[in-house]
Amino acid sequence: MRLRWWLLALAILWLAWMLTKPLEARIERRMASAIALAKECKPRQAQDELIALRKTRATKEQLRRVQDALNTAAAACTRAERRRSDWREASSTVERLLRASRHDAARTRLATFTRRWGEDAATRALKERIDAGPRERPLADPTRNE
Repeated sequence: MRLRWWLLALAILWLAWMLTKPLEARIERRMASAIALAKECKPRQAQDELIALRKTRATKEQLRRVQDALNTAAAACTRAERRRSDWREASSTVERLLRASRHDAARTRLATFTRRWGEDAATRALKERIDAGPRERPLADPTRNE
């Protein structure tokens, strides 16, 4: 065989490799993109990426991994949305109770929220505001609150 045929065969092999190798990298990028969208609580766009991945040469394992990540992120987003909703309700209730000078009731309502959802900077700040106000029923031992 002549050299040009060998070069032509090598060029065809190189072209075939170039066409298949970047496909794997593209699939991995799309998988990462779908997972990132899901973690950003953008389920519609993440699902669109998963549908697009199904039309590629992605393996069942890759698709299952993306679907599992989407399911996990959806649960976390739902929980975060419920916490935001409960926080809006709890903080407005506490503010209303503070305006009515019912500090103990406000303290109880905030404690109920933090018991369920945990404490963060906003709850600590609101707790400090409540504690700065007077108690409706003074403690038997005033030094206990220090």
